Amino acid sequence: MDDGKVEPAPYASSSNESDLDRVRGLDFNTGFRHIIAPAVFGMVFGMIFQLYIVEKYGWPSPPQGAIIASILLSPLLYFTLVRDQPSRWYEYTLGLALPGSIFFTMWFSGWGAVFCGGYGALLLWVWISTSWGRFDLPPFRYGVWHAFAVDIGAFSGALLVYSIGL
Repeated sequence: MDDGKVEPAPYASSSNESDLDRVRGLDFNTGFRHIIAPAVFGMVFGMIFQLYIVEKYGWPSPPQGAIIASILLSPLLYFTLVRDQPSRWYEYTLGLALPGSIFFTMWFSGWGAVFCGGYGALLLWVWISTSWGRFDLPPFRYGVWHAFAVDIGAFSGALLVYSIGL
């Protein structure tokens, strides 16, 4: 020990001296592409459906309309937000469709739709956003993440339009 060499510690450390890979933090680019943009997409479609579609036809609800729009426009969302390999866009669509179909069905039910489709989805979306944002994910998981954002955005957009009476 007198020769000045530092021996490696027998345990893993996250200090600056270790060569361990660090998980990156949530940056603005990730936050915008995977949290803000899908929520704004849902909010815009939720407002449109609340103003024009629900008023005239009574169906689908704004979150259901935003989910339908996100699935139909999923290739555009994939190439704009995820920017992964072009051949994997269908995985993103499946990721949108899986929780989207659950939300779609949930908004049909009269009981618990606001709790499960609104409050419960918000809690899960916050958890997903704080934990998944630090990793590079496959397109399917980005689709799941964006489906939660679209649902919450559409619900909040519809509430905004309804409450201010546009």
